[in-house]
Amino acid sequence: MQNNAPEQQADAPWLSLKGKALALPTIVSFAFAALFIVFLLTRFDIDLSSTWKEVREANPGWFLLAFLIYYATFPLRGLRWRILLHNAQVIEKKAKVQPKVRELGVDVFISFFANSVSFFRLGDAFRGYLLTDKWKVSFPKVIGTILAERILDVGVVFLLLLIASIGVLRGEASATAEKVVIGAGIVAVLVGVALVAMRLFGMRLSRFLPAKLHVPYERFHGGTMASFKNMPVLITITALIWVMEAARLYFVVQALGFEVGLALVLFSALANSLLTTIPITPGGLGIVELGLTGLLALTLPRSDAAGVTLLDRSISYFSLVIIGGIVFATRQAIVMRRRKHPPTPTSSPRQS
Repeated sequence: MQNNAPEQQADAPWLSLKGKALALPTIVSFAFAALFIVFLLTRFDIDLSSTWKEVREANPGWFLLAFLIYYATFPLRGLRWRILLHNAQVIEKKAKVQPKVRELGVDVFISFFANSVSFFRLGDAFRGYLLTDKWKVSFPKVIGTILAERILDVGVVFLLLLIASIGVLRGEASATAEKVVIGAGIVAVLVGVALVAMRLFGMRLSRFLPAKLHVPYERFHGGTMASFKNMPVLITITALIWVMEAARLYFVVQALGFEVGLALVLFSALANSLLTTIPITPGGLGIVELGLTGLLALTLPRSDAAGVTLLDRSISYFSLVIIGGIVFATRQAIVMRRRKHPPTPTSSPRQS
């Protein structure tokens, strides 16, 4: 591991986020879920008994496949993050001890859990803290890699959304699809402009910050900008992640036995992913459900569309809260035990 004590002292203002990621209780998230159900029943005139009947009769094989595909994205996310960490030299690629892809995937998974039970995507900051705490590296640099990861997601999702829109921009769905594409395009343009501005003028912004934030900001800026290397590999991994997200929704539809075009499934899944980035509610709860149900209702009866949404969110949200809580608690218990009883130093750990 790297010994970066001076960096840790300089990063102290940023590390004040420690412990805040999980400050809000999970009950808040379920309150939003209750409000979502009430809204659906009153606004969309959904037959809840019919919806629940469809969900109960879902094909378990297709549902299990959707479940496994969703959780298979986390090792890929861990691999992508390790590439970004190497690009930004947060962790030297030639170092004898490297964070394993599996470990990074678990940290990403815990951050998804934290985002699902807290506001303003504090799980991303918590993920940065987890890595900083274990590897004693610069927290601002780590956050820079996570920002670069989000920028990659927005860019790739927008491109895939454009491809999917070719099969959706026709008939009754065209008006809604056009609005989604325009909205996604605005987001992509804003992110692109912000990235260019950060590249050209980012370092000058440090002059307007308090003196104690100059060094942390410079590290954050450097970590973000340096992350954009090996772009063909990063874009390929990112595209694969989001295609798998769409595959999850496709197999959920199959589990319920509905007929939905591949283009609309891909389009709905990608639009849904953009909604999860809105930090108004934990994990986009309420916003995502309304958006996904509305898009699927373009070709399905509203009760059936609500059934797909309910089954899909049972994987991407409710299972995440339950399993994520267990993984988080287990990880914390292991960390506490190791701190109380540190292992006897031996030979250098094997490189992953």
